[in-house]
Amino acid sequence: MSEGTPDAPSGMPDVLDPKRYDADWRAEVARRWAAQLSTASYIPLSRETVEQTLQELVDRVVGALDDPSTVDEVGRTVGSKLVEMHATGEDSLPLSLNLLRDELVQLPGNDAVRRILGLVTAVAAGYAAADRESTFVQQETLKKALLRSKLKADRELAASEARFGEVFTTTPIGVAICDLEGKFVQVNPAFENTLGYQAHDLAAMTIHDLFHSDDAEYLTAAYRELAEGGSSKRLSDRKRLQHATGEEAWVYLAVSVLRGSDGAPRHFVTMVEDITELHLLQDRFQYQALHDALTGLPNRQFFHTRLEAALANLPNDARLALYQLGLDGFELINDGLGYEVGDRVIKAVARRLEQLVENEEGIVARFGGTEFAILLWQQEKTPPVTTLTQQINDLLAEPVYVGDQGIAASAGIGVVERMAADADAASMLWAADVALRRAEAAGKRQWALFDPDTAPEERIESKLAAVMPGGLEHGEFEVLYRPLARMDNGALVALEAELRWETSEYGTLEHGECQRLAERSGVTLSLRDWMLETAWRQLCEWRTAGYEVQLKLSLSPNQGQDPDLAAVIHRVLDSCDIDATWMRLCLPMAAISGDHEEARDNVRYLNSRGIKTSLHGFHGSADELRLLRDLPVDSVRLSDDLVDLVHAAESADVPEVQAIRSLVPLVEACGARLWVGRIDTAEQAATWHEMGCEVGAGAHFGEPLFAFDVPDFLGPEG
Repeated sequence: MSEGTPDAPSGMPDVLDPKRYDADWRAEVARRWAAQLSTASYIPLSRETVEQTLQELVDRVVGALDDPSTVDEVGRTVGSKLVEMHATGEDSLPLSLNLLRDELVQLPGNDAVRRILGLVTAVAAGYAAADRESTFVQQETLKKALLRSKLKADRELAASEARFGEVFTTTPIGVAICDLEGKFVQVNPAFENTLGYQAHDLAAMTIHDLFHSDDAEYLTAAYRELAEGGSSKRLSDRKRLQHATGEEAWVYLAVSVLRGSDGAPRHFVTMVEDITELHLLQDRFQYQALHDALTGLPNRQFFHTRLEAALANLPNDARLALYQLGLDGFELINDGLGYEVGDRVIKAVARRLEQLVENEEGIVARFGGTEFAILLWQQEKTPPVTTLTQQINDLLAEPVYVGDQGIAASAGIGVVERMAADADAASMLWAADVALRRAEAAGKRQWALFDPDTAPEERIESKLAAVMPGGLEHGEFEVLYRPLARMDNGALVALEAELRWETSEYGTLEHGECQRLAERSGVTLSLRDWMLETAWRQLCEWRTAGYEVQLKLSLSPNQGQDPDLAAVIHRVLDSCDIDATWMRLCLPMAAISGDHEEARDNVRYLNSRGIKTSLHGFHGSADELRLLRDLPVDSVRLSDDLVDLVHAAESADVPEVQAIRSLVPLVEACGARLWVGRIDTAEQAATWHEMGCEVGAGAHFGEPLFAFDVPDFLGPEG
């Protein structure tokens, strides 16, 4: 190094120009650097500021050459400062690098270093130019992509708005958009058509103006809750809105909230679908489901509901009376005059019953067929039961004229009275029905008040009649055999088949109770067929074992009147190879009397098959005696009530006994024999034998036998 020049740091290459430590030199380098940069790019600074800035950079570059640890930092600072000065022209970087190279590296003997630095300068310049070009291309590509995306988004938005506009305009669902105050922003044609308003009408209104008065409070609160973000995010309900005509319009209403980008509610969307016709149709269906189609009166279901409501809402001490009516002999009107006339009478009865209670707190219903019901809240002005039942029949007795024919009706009436606190609907309806059945059993135009003392027995009987089919299905019935014997010597004449029902809850029911309950249930014919088949099969087994005995089977009225009786007997007889004469059928007098000609034909047919026929329930009337002459009947059994009358008589000389005694020769004159039952003692048997009766049954001749006991009873010879 030359004298006077500061020592360079140790290890510093000798290619560096020592003039770099001269302040004037640095200022000159900065001046030339500024001049060259001004040719490559526009720098929006004064020349003095540019030179001062570049001189500071030269000072930092020189300092970095003396301290290699700061080279990277200073290099980044110089490059950043040039960009900050906007010295970013295409040639700014190579001009700057070449100037620093020429000023900092000595010229003599350093051509290789200069070439290397020139190559580095070229590489840096090429890289910067390419990077700048790449950035430009990317920017252009991004700008084009953004432009295409915007154009696509604009097209899709336009298409979406067009689709929304088309749907909004053409949908049959009414749609209205309104602000949070309820003012209309936009409505579609369907909304206008549904409610009868024009858009200019709605512009001066709010959605609240359309609420029906009965639903306004509810809907206002619902809209408010939606706007406040309550638990419900959507309202869906059937409600009434106010039509422009002033009528109510039933609509299916769906309301939701439109929110802004910040999530805050901005608008309500209200959709309405006109369901007025559907609502009217449903109302009609509901009315039909709760009312009788012929009379328009409430039906049993509606009556039951009203009865429940009355019991729940009336004071505990309110007294209710339930009248259940059954029209007497109405089949005569239908059969004689036709069902159209019958319907006119039913309508007239309905109107008259309504008229009867029009000034009372009550309701009239038709339960179906010929049964009606009246429910009354008994107050001071309400007639007592005895008076009202009389008024009912007096009112029904007024003729209904069809042409020149006047037709009157009467009714059996069952009545039950209850305090509201002590009653329930089901038990009152049941009690009224029980009372009606008792009134009908007493005759026409009768009424009966429900008797709570007999209620348990009546309920049990009703239950037994209802479960009888199940009892038959589950094998709870069996057939027993009661001996019929001669009065004089007790010799066996026949075995009479009897039913016995071993119920799981109410013990054993004997034949009479079984037949009576069967008449009330739908099992009477099934029970008959089962008894016939079981008893005949048992007789076949006894005959096979060598026992000969005649089988007698007694039927109830419905069983004896069945048109298919002869066919059933025919099928039973053909089930095994035994002569039909071993069967004796005993039919009730009620089954073959009157207009039951088909039942009488069955008797004749069975006789032709060799089956002997008896009649039971004989009272000795002229009609019964005439039947004995007309039909092939060889015996009759006296009615049990007449037998009891004889047994209760103080002596054989009383008129009743003498009258019954006179029946014996009358029956014999008709070609039949008289039998009696309920013979419990030898004295009774002697009395009846003395009166001319040949055959009897009862405890005196033996209790009913199980099938497996019959062989022992018959003895070893059968």
